Amino acid sequence: MDAGALSLSSPEVKVQMESETSDPIDVKTKELLDTMSLVEEFMLFANVSVAAKIYEAFPQTAILRRHGAPPKTNFDELANQLKVKKGLELRVDSSKALADSLDTCVDPENPFFNTLVRIMATRCMMSAEYFCSGTQTYDEFRHYGLASEIYTHFTSPIRRYADLQAHRQLAAAIGYEAVHPAVRSRGRLEAVCKNINVRH
Repeated sequence: MDAGALSLSSPEVKVQMESETSDPIDVKTKELLDTMSLVEEFMLFANVSVAAKIYEAFPQTAILRRHGAPPKTNFDELANQLKVKKGLELRVDSSKALADSLDTCVDPENPFFNTLVRIMATRCMMSAEYFCSGTQTYDEFRHYGLASEIYTHFTSPIRRYADLQAHRQLAAAIGYEAVHPAVRSRGRLEAVCKNINVRH
């Protein structure tokens, strides 16, 4: 997070309803515990570490995930509205500048204001995408939102196919298993990335 990773996720919201009329009577956010952040940090670290290892072992076929920096103009409307209506500055020179300025976008009278600004900032972003390492230069690997020069998805192989591919590559990279045929062909992996980018 210190490098400029963006915290754009909004807390889980629960609407409490009146039992007889089903009218909303209260809105509460789920408490975010320090332990949740710790687990998230470890998962991010695992994903970055695995990305580096599989790229080292398979420089042409490592399955990675990148997130391009959005054009600064994507933020023009949001920055203008924040400046005009709240006197707040949204800096977008880098992911670190954006992360820091998002932290200052608060309204003491509206506890949900910062969450709303973060949701709006998310809409200004580019979509992240899976890719095969041999198709891009190393400079293009960068994940803007996480402020990481290399990244993959590894921690959820039960729900994401890309993670399963990363597991297969890591198993081969550390000599645990032979190279799986599914991760040997760059053409096949490019097709897999194209497919999961459409579905994701």
